[in-house]
Amino acid sequence: MESLSKALKRRFNSIPDPILWKTELLFRGVRFTNELEEAVKEGAAANYWPYRKPQPEGPPKFVDVPYLFELESGAVARVRVEDRSGFEVRRSNGGYRLLDGDRELCGVGFVQAHKWQSFRTSDGATQFEAGVEQLGDMLVVNVAPGCEYFLSKKSCTFCGYGRFGSRSKALGQVQGRVGLEERTLQRLYEVLRCAAESGEARHVYLTGGSMLSPELEVERYLPVVETARRAVGDKLRVTCGSGAVDRAGTARYRDAGADSCCYNLETWAPEVFPVVCPGKSSSVGRDRWIEGLLGAVDVFGRGNVASAFVAGVELLPPAPRMTPEAMMASILEGAGFLMDHGIMPLYSPLWPVEGTGYAKDDGLSPELYIDLEEKICRMRQERDFPVPSWLICPGCSYMLLEVDFDRAYGLAAVH
Repeated sequence: MESLSKALKRRFNSIPDPILWKTELLFRGVRFTNELEEAVKEGAAANYWPYRKPQPEGPPKFVDVPYLFELESGAVARVRVEDRSGFEVRRSNGGYRLLDGDRELCGVGFVQAHKWQSFRTSDGATQFEAGVEQLGDMLVVNVAPGCEYFLSKKSCTFCGYGRFGSRSKALGQVQGRVGLEERTLQRLYEVLRCAAESGEARHVYLTGGSMLSPELEVERYLPVVETARRAVGDKLRVTCGSGAVDRAGTARYRDAGADSCCYNLETWAPEVFPVVCPGKSSSVGRDRWIEGLLGAVDVFGRGNVASAFVAGVELLPPAPRMTPEAMMASILEGAGFLMDHGIMPLYSPLWPVEGTGYAKDDGLSPELYIDLEEKICRMRQERDFPVPSWLICPGCSYMLLEVDFDRAYGLAAVH
């Protein structure tokens, strides 16, 4: 298999190599080598998806591999093991090197497991049982993962994670109930307090499954915001990643302790939104979602509001099969509107996951993703509007390229 980064270099020869190498890791992955297994034993944070190592006889063996690469350039990237890849990791002079066949590319390391992850709450719960995950230097809080859109059969077409199941049950989440168990909030408080005091994390992002109205969304998130702020004090930034709520709801988030918010619209195209995000469309609506984002800027200020998008959903059913050119035009239109109103858009490529209607190879092509990210970066340059570090930073931008482009093109992050 030809190295993807070599093919990208021929087309995008002005883009720095580290961005192309990261793109290869994101889209094509890395072959399994024993070095990956050894890195976890040496302290790397373990991936949530172990590698299924084939055995000469019998079922595959599950092997822990690291979660995140640290490239020599300072970028981080998820570790995706794919044995068809041309990339691999080998030991060299006491460290690790990333190789493309016989060609040595750069030194690599792995994000280490934080010390606070060994902490147990007063009732013996782990950080995962408390709804907290380490993603680089970001703490992601999801104490209510079940999404009510799944129950109404209106989940976002690309999402396979919001079903009510064992995790939501373990966290005490009940279908249709807004409030969370006091035990859940107490565990969250204890874990976040320990993590903040360790000094290993920089920011907190609150997310979860959606309720069926913005009003209920506010009531669900308020105690989570309050608990997070009380736990971390002034040590860490707290961002509320709920569904879009109105200006008054956002003000309540701010008053409860949030510093910023991220309301994910997912796609800008008006004709795509209702078919790709039917729950968001019927419960909130596109116009009301955008109004919520604009109102949030009134509350938090320019550069303290964001919205994430899934680039590529426009190209495939159930969307009306936009051409790549039409998709790009729509995305750039939306990016310009949002940035001009103080809102930072982020774009992840469509990654097909099990349980959705997309086939494994339906994802956005790396060529289109690189093209999109460079064009969006140029728009940030024109507006002197770099991606703020509270949203994503070099330590947590493991599946996106915005930070990498900003650093390569001289845009300084806003803290």
